[in-house]
Amino acid sequence: MTKIAFRLALAVAAVALTLPVMAKTADKANSDAKPKTATLTIDAPVKFGTTMVNPGTYKLVIDNEKATIENGKTVIASAPGRWEDRKQKADSTGFETTNGQVDDLFLHGDSSVFVLSGSQVSKK
Repeated sequence: MTKIAFRLALAVAAVALTLPVMAKTADKANSDAKPKTATLTIDAPVKFGTTMVNPGTYKLVIDNEKATIENGKTVIASAPGRWEDRKQKADSTGFETTNGQVDDLFLHGDSSVFVLSGSQVSKK
């Protein structure tokens, strides 16, 4: 009986020691992810966050809580936001606007969209 109790206590101790290593919050898991990048073509002036962005081809970088539009190594505009899941994957990379203000960004092949903070519409 003592052998079984000892083995059981040893197994419980091993599990207890490995749980903190395996326990990873969703925020921590997302913060470890690499930023997503894409080429974004803008055909008409749009407001991205608080900055007007002129037509052109830019590099889009989306981190966990911030999207940035870059031209070369120069940051043109950035805005905070959050990821939201959608039912189907986007078939292209682009954005949706309301009155010239960018509301959300979608990336080709991704079922999540990046919704900019302050956007009035949440489309699901």
